[in-house]
Amino acid sequence: MGIQDSESINLIKTWIKEIDTENYFKFIVDFDTKEGRTRILIDEFGTWKKAPFLTKQESEDYRSRGFRQFVPDLADFDKKLIIEYQEESKGRTGILRRHGKINKKGHDEFSDEDKDLFYDLAKFKVLKLWENSNDNKRQLEIFLKNVRREKQNLNDLA
Repeated sequence: MGIQDSESINLIKTWIKEIDTENYFKFIVDFDTKEGRTRILIDEFGTWKKAPFLTKQESEDYRSRGFRQFVPDLADFDKKLIIEYQEESKGRTGILRRHGKINKKGHDEFSDEDKDLFYDLAKFKVLKLWENSNDNKRQLEIFLKNVRREKQNLNDLA
């Protein structure tokens, strides 16, 4: 993650603190993928495991058992929430703009769809915040309010 990404993620963390005055959410950040704080392994059945420290051999073992490895930008594992900050390339519009930047970062639209599929299999709620959006803070606020409301409704039913 570059400095610009780091600044954006820190801004998102600041927004979370402003919105979540009761510290209900416990998002952690992974600024360095080697650190692995938000690393998650997910298989095709939706089984998931938080895996901050993996040796190369452990990583290969999990891969051989069908697990895929992902490192979301922000994660609250207790509430199964992921926030991804999505960069967009300059000079193009629409879907091509997004795919252009993803390709530059060593991904393509299929690996991004793969990630979405695996997050869904593991029943994580995902919010994607786009670099060129002026509405990110509001989207984050709505996302967090909805999650909080859903959890409260489940507690009321219990």
